[in-house]
Amino acid sequence: MRQALPNDADEGRWYCRPFLPNVFDKTPPSIDHPAIRRGVEAVNEYFATRFTQGDIDSLSVAIVTSSGLLLERNFGALRANESNSPATTSHSMYRLASISKLFTALEGFVLEQKGIISWEDPVNKYLKDFKYRPDGLSPHNRNASEAAAPITLLQLASHMSGLGRDWPPGIATGWPHDAQGGGPPPMNGLPFPSRESVLESIAGHHLVSPPWFYPSYSNTGIGVLGLALAAASSMAASDDTPITHADLMKREVFEPLGLNDSHFLATDANRHLVVVPSIAPEVADLDFLDAMNPAGGQFSSLADMITLTETILDPTHPKSLLSPYTRNKWLRPVYVFEEDDWTEIGLVWEIIKAKDSHGRLRKIYWKRELPRYLNPLLPYIEMVLAVGNVGGYHSAIAIHPGTSYGIVVLMAGEYPDTAKLVYDAFELLQPAIDEALADAATALYAGNWVDDTADAETVAQITADRGTLYIDRFVLQGADALKTLGTDGRVALRSTGWRDELRLDTGMAGYNGLKHMGCYPYWNGQDNWGIRNNAAINAIYFTGEGDDRRLHVPSLSLVMKRV
Repeated sequence: MRQALPNDADEGRWYCRPFLPNVFDKTPPSIDHPAIRRGVEAVNEYFATRFTQGDIDSLSVAIVTSSGLLLERNFGALRANESNSPATTSHSMYRLASISKLFTALEGFVLEQKGIISWEDPVNKYLKDFKYRPDGLSPHNRNASEAAAPITLLQLASHMSGLGRDWPPGIATGWPHDAQGGGPPPMNGLPFPSRESVLESIAGHHLVSPPWFYPSYSNTGIGVLGLALAAASSMAASDDTPITHADLMKREVFEPLGLNDSHFLATDANRHLVVVPSIAPEVADLDFLDAMNPAGGQFSSLADMITLTETILDPTHPKSLLSPYTRNKWLRPVYVFEEDDWTEIGLVWEIIKAKDSHGRLRKIYWKRELPRYLNPLLPYIEMVLAVGNVGGYHSAIAIHPGTSYGIVVLMAGEYPDTAKLVYDAFELLQPAIDEALADAATALYAGNWVDDTADAETVAQITADRGTLYIDRFVLQGADALKTLGTDGRVALRSTGWRDELRLDTGMAGYNGLKHMGCYPYWNGQDNWGIRNNAAINAIYFTGEGDDRRLHVPSLSLVMKRV
């Protein structure tokens, strides 16, 4: 017989403890909640204090939920080198650097929904002149063929194609005495690549590793993805008219979402809103061209990033471009690093796991920039990585799907580490989110539920404890249902993914001794207990609000009210 979850932390690690139902996806927390208010005030004070240190020119910050804002702040000047510069606002435009990749992936999902592409399509379906070298450097590794290992759109979007980071690569003529010549164009001595030059470079250089073997961060790969998506859109058009990545993004993403501050080039019409940093201000005027715009050329504002975050958090948002099915598909890992237990790769997403208030790891989906001082080749390529961070521009967006909120940081200046700022903000805010979620789950599900019309005792006792919802007592028509399901104690409740529908997390019928398999017996057991009235016997759901709230046991057509 499976024992109840023990209190001992080491023994408890063998058990699968579901998270609380994410009720914040449709009803996000309010700033009026005392814990949320304290958490947001702490984050606000943190950013205000950090800005006073003098190494940040301009800073725009938001904490975003599925239906609005918990925090929106702007600090500093629009143009750092002008004494009378206007103040930064939520419509000030920053170079997004690698956050541009997130928009490119979004465009891919929009086209997939329209039936124009499949992520499994080979790149050469749309770019007929796309060729690559499948062989390695050693003579022993030269028997591969492109046909046997095609590079796909999915591989490009997840950095699993094996393409190098920034091609055409510069020549390190001083090696091994120095490493100058590395890094991205134009800091490696080459201009931003054209479509022709990037495809020619891919055809001539060895991959970092075979496709699907290991992630290799690739601006080149995302650039090719943008070219392929534009080509696919052109092929689907009735007149087969070529379209640039920038024009495709404007038509399919910026305009439908109402992103009026998003574009790829500073012009006379918009430069009065462009943030110009004190470090490498000339980057504001660069044209990344069609082959690199998808990877790092985009401008956007805090206002536009707030809209994007809202629609990712809630795919039923009026402006959302993606269905819930497609959004959920996007928020899935493609590669899990074996070397640690907290980093994964998604479709452009960089996924990390951070502990919640109860010490359990939860996923945060990032797109951010690498601080230049973390690179081991410094000082030789410090300026290369400064441009990799796009001069003095630094940005990050991070989404916590399990509790439906996100943090956006757009920044210009000397200090580059937006990742640390967002980490710190999550650490300050997550306990407040966890407390508010526990309160919301308690209000919706916890308590004593009874059916006083039944002929025999029918009662359910539900509590929220340490980030999990439990059913502590479950008597149906006089029978101890928990005992019938093979447990002698409380049982966790797991969300099915539908609002207010839960399953008793009892594990596999007849396999309660498999505790050393972690979550597998519980995952397998969700529909393993048989049905009655066309409903699983371990399923319950809730309806109504307030005093009209009801708990339903559909297998027995029972309805309970809270007392």
